[in-house]
Amino acid sequence: MKIICLILYTTLYSMVVFSQDTAKADYDYFIVPYTIGDNWDTTKQAYEQPYFKEHSTYLSELRKAKKIEVGGRYGDTGMILFKARDEEEVRASVTDDIAIKNDLFKVEIFRFDPFYNGCVE
Repeated sequence: MKIICLILYTTLYSMVVFSQDTAKADYDYFIVPYTIGDNWDTTKQAYEQPYFKEHSTYLSELRKAKKIEVGGRYGDTGMILFKARDEEEVRASVTDDIAIKNDLFKVEIFRFDPFYNGCVE
């Protein structure tokens, strides 16, 4: 009887512990690189580009809505880490940006599966 109780306890404990570690979040991460589009004027600074101010305002709204986890630049490329239910949600958010609609920027969307849970401050 003790052995059966021990096996049952071990099994239930393992199910609880491992189910917490593998529980699926209600969101996924997506990396969206931004590169300059066909309507980017290379003779002007970023803040002088048409739609750039509206683009910045739109990204600020997405940050406030907690859809953007982190963003930054490397070289001539911008990068945003989106948190969303699926790729369609990201695509809808990205393509609603007037700078994307007017080809100031080009974007691609890639699913991102972190293997290390850290933090960026």
